[in-house]
Amino acid sequence: MSRRTTTSLRPVDKTTVMNELREVLLGNACQILLSSGEAELAEAYLGMSLDEYSLGSMPGGFRNDIAKIDLTRFHIARQIEAAYDFGLQEGDTKARTAFTDDDWNDLEIFSQGAARCSFGGELTPLAIEDSSLRRTFDMMMARIALRQDSSLTIRELALLADIGETAVRTALSADGIRTEGKPACVSVDIAEPWLRRRRGYVPTLEFDSEMITSEIATAIDAFIYRPFRPALISLMDLRGIDTQRLAHDANVDEPWLDALISGADVSCDLDALARLATCLEVGVPLFSGRAVEAILARN
Repeated sequence: MSRRTTTSLRPVDKTTVMNELREVLLGNACQILLSSGEAELAEAYLGMSLDEYSLGSMPGGFRNDIAKIDLTRFHIARQIEAAYDFGLQEGDTKARTAFTDDDWNDLEIFSQGAARCSFGGELTPLAIEDSSLRRTFDMMMARIALRQDSSLTIRELALLADIGETAVRTALSADGIRTEGKPACVSVDIAEPWLRRRRGYVPTLEFDSEMITSEIATAIDAFIYRPFRPALISLMDLRGIDTQRLAHDANVDEPWLDALISGADVSCDLDALARLATCLEVGVPLFSGRAVEAILARN
């Protein structure tokens, strides 16, 4: 596989991930048919007819067929949805923190043991490194590595920072950071502060953190439904952080931040907004999006 420059490695969207799961489940059904010789067992597992399928051929419209698979029948589907929300840190605080160690264990087993080949020799998304499903698993594991104080690979750093692998190598080199081992890794003590300086990085929300309480979680969720300015003021109050400290921690201009908070006209600095979001542990897309809406409304 060619090395990337600046292209994001993140999964496209949850719908794509879940459709790719359906392809893996079809591959599992193929393995059931192959090992048992009983089409009925494979159909019972999948919940759809396999009359048009054979071990030697895959119908051209198979993706339309498998779109009918009811994923609510598969416990692993809920776990993959949770892994997506955890890995990308998307949605409200409940979605961002719902992923459990049991989910992690089950998905490790699934990702290593589920089918990589399907009817007609068709590769499943688990066999394709660039698939959205694989990226979801890898991004989930990258956050687990941070949680477990483990080293992170270049790919994991790229996924979390939302940049390409070559861009990661270039940035590490510019910062004088050396990798260790094969595959090249960076220790968590170095990786985490490096990630926090990246615009695309969203910190992992942890309810067992001293900084996270249910009140703060509610304040973070308020950016979804409340106007930006009162949501920001409320979160700063709950965190006990004033404008001067937030400006320092996020490395933004204090007069600019004062204007943003007060509702005055202010320039739309996306990099500064991303750093503010990271400091406040709010998802960058959510925080920046609501901030841009507020800024444009003022102007």
